[in-house]
Amino acid sequence: MKNLFDNTDQSNKLRVPPESHATKRSCSLGLEFLLKNGTPKALTSASVPSFPEERDLQVNLVDYAGNEDDILPSSKQEQWLDKQLNHTLPRCSDLDKIVVLFHCKNFPIACTVQCMLNGSASVNEFSARYAELPNAQITTNTLQDMFPGDNGVTTVSQAIDDKYKERYSNYKELVDMGVTKELSRSILPTSQSTEFYTKLTLFNLIKFIQIYDHSDYPLMTPIITQMKIIFQLGFPKIYSLVNGGKLTPNEKGWEQFVTNYSSSSKNTTYRKNAEKVEALFGSKQIILNQDGSPLDGDKSWIKVTDYSGTEYTPYDAVGMSFGVESSEVQTVESLLQLLISLGHGSPFELPTLFYESRVPFFIFRHLIRHRTMGIHQWSFADDMFVPQARLETSQPVPQDAQRKLESFALASYNETKAIRSTLKNREIEQLVYPTSQYVEFGGRIDIHNMVHFLHLRANPATQYETRLFAYTLQEIFEKWVPAIYKAFVDNKRVTETPRQIPNAA
Repeated sequence: MKNLFDNTDQSNKLRVPPESHATKRSCSLGLEFLLKNGTPKALTSASVPSFPEERDLQVNLVDYAGNEDDILPSSKQEQWLDKQLNHTLPRCSDLDKIVVLFHCKNFPIACTVQCMLNGSASVNEFSARYAELPNAQITTNTLQDMFPGDNGVTTVSQAIDDKYKERYSNYKELVDMGVTKELSRSILPTSQSTEFYTKLTLFNLIKFIQIYDHSDYPLMTPIITQMKIIFQLGFPKIYSLVNGGKLTPNEKGWEQFVTNYSSSSKNTTYRKNAEKVEALFGSKQIILNQDGSPLDGDKSWIKVTDYSGTEYTPYDAVGMSFGVESSEVQTVESLLQLLISLGHGSPFELPTLFYESRVPFFIFRHLIRHRTMGIHQWSFADDMFVPQARLETSQPVPQDAQRKLESFALASYNETKAIRSTLKNREIEQLVYPTSQYVEFGGRIDIHNMVHFLHLRANPATQYETRLFAYTLQEIFEKWVPAIYKAFVDNKRVTETPRQIPNAA
């Protein structure tokens, strides 16, 4: 590989062996051990590492920056840590000066999505669009780690494994027929193995552990265990400080909340602005199946629940800087055009849209891979999406390919229902859902991030079904703040929504 600037060969610089870290910086014995040997699965009472078996879920340290000795004060360390975790202004914490980079392997998709939903981690997942998925899924050992007190895990694991082998065989058959990989993989369950890189500051690593080291998240138990080991071996002084004050929050408060919530009527105060939303968008969901899209019926939709700000909000915010009423500066349209042409972003972070949506799970994964919106997943819906086959080439789809895709999708869904009926733990249910199952979620996005999202997901290179979501969100954007939308289109920051949505082929 040639350097673009001086035409020198860069091939030998792409992969740096772990041994070089010893000379690269002064690292602790724990970090040096992790870089050279990988991350153990557990520590015994004698602090002897137990390494994971083949194909078991693994969290491996790839690199890091920062040193705990550089940020720890010599005295009053407990007060310092309390300030860092609880009272520091959001602009920066001393704990943000340490960064860790992980390579997470053999993760079931269900766990990967949980990591992405937490806004503290930057995640880049292996894409199965251009390469085939490995023939691997969650193992019995990992399930036993997740549910140590469940005697039925072994039986459930065998049932999941049997069905997975059949589904993977179906996936390979569709790929061999030329069906696009993105649709072929929709019949696979969320127990399918994947991998990703993730970056966390030490502050966010602590918060990540505090959130997921909880009885309500058994699927995350092996992940949290290994991250705690990395934390303990790599940053022992800070770990002892944090663990001295109990790393995991008290669960009694959470249990009390659940009790109170279940005994009360559902809180609907967030809908207080329903009248203004209905006046602008109407009360019905905006369906994603316009112009003959493959998203069938009214099962895939977006519904605006609230919004904060209008197209005048950036205008007024900028006018404030002049110390006069914004109407005295210039017209709304000309000021918006000027702001966008100069690349300003902060004025457009103010207007914010809140929505609810229902889409197939494999589309949902595309929405959370970029940190452009806040998303909270609710649950899987008891319904599934039956895809329309497309080939990797532009040739017409053979009827046999479409029949097989539909047959495999329905078989996957029916098998899921049969396995679910035998399960006692609802968390295990997530591992048997096919990625074509519908999921519902709530989202929040501001205009600045919406423009970035549309640039990524309304792009012709994006999977067709995901583009339909982006096109629908873009229509909402245009109706909500038409002057701002027009200004972004005029400056070629957004491509105008096609009135006739292109065919999937």
